[in-house]
Amino acid sequence: LAFSSENEEWHDIGLFDIETQEITWVNESAGDDTQPAWSRSGNMIGWVHSEGARTSFQFKDGSGVVKEKKIGDGVHSFPQFIDDSVVILYEDPSRPCDLWKINLEDDSIQQLTKSLDDELEFIPPEEVFYTSKDGTQVPALLYRGKDSTRAVIDIHGGPNWHLQFSWNPVLSYMASRGWTVLAPNYRGSTGYGKKWQNSSRYDMGGVDTDDCAAGVNYLIENGYADKDKIGVTGRSHGGYLTMTCMTMYPELFAVGSAVVPFLNWLKSHKNSREDLQHWNIENMGDPDDNRELWIARSPYFFLDKVNAPVQMIC
Repeated sequence: LAFSSENEEWHDIGLFDIETQEITWVNESAGDDTQPAWSRSGNMIGWVHSEGARTSFQFKDGSGVVKEKKIGDGVHSFPQFIDDSVVILYEDPSRPCDLWKINLEDDSIQQLTKSLDDELEFIPPEEVFYTSKDGTQVPALLYRGKDSTRAVIDIHGGPNWHLQFSWNPVLSYMASRGWTVLAPNYRGSTGYGKKWQNSSRYDMGGVDTDDCAAGVNYLIENGYADKDKIGVTGRSHGGYLTMTCMTMYPELFAVGSAVVPFLNWLKSHKNSREDLQHWNIENMGDPDDNRELWIARSPYFFLDKVNAPVQMIC
């Protein structure tokens, strides 16, 4: 049985022998390996390999070396073997998700479905790193708006998720309209190892807010935006971090837009499903024992700090 699971710092592909009950690891390397798939003969196994914002398809024949194929720097997913080829879903900033076929012997690539006309162009991002408040390097995707003097920090939700080189036409469209967009994979995000993902535990709304707010200095120092023309937006946990940015760093932002945020840890916890309550306690501790922390990280109690227009979509 092939499976994907945490193996120390990263997700790796494991093989569970049903008879001996033993586990062996296929490829212990830097990066997350997920979505294992067997060839029809059972002699070859493949998986999706992810490092930061980039992915690829990797495979291994028996005890042979690991080989790698990719269509581009975008997101590969759900591989299936067919004879000497693999059929896989692929998307990137210029193309929505489609089926592709990669021949594993001659490296030929064939697009099987086509969801977008060729004449449409979308501005692609680049992966950048900038310095947070404590000196930590934060990875992010940067969409450069042409001759831009204004920018927005777009914060992903989760927080256990991350932005890759995926199909995201909204951010490309904003860049085409003169906005530079910085999308940080702040501490708490997946994709950069277990230590990075867990580094915001018991510090939600703290170190992750610092990572997002530090993007303002990066944008100004690199000439992507004027200091009084930077906004912040996000959805779900990104909406929450939008509001912590607006209350903890009110001097940095000219405008904010928080989509389906929560503002009060205590009230949100009380009204949440049991599984979400469990997640809250795992990541912020007991609400009674850590009440001061829960209040300190709730924008609801600091709305008087906001000094710029804020749109809230709930």
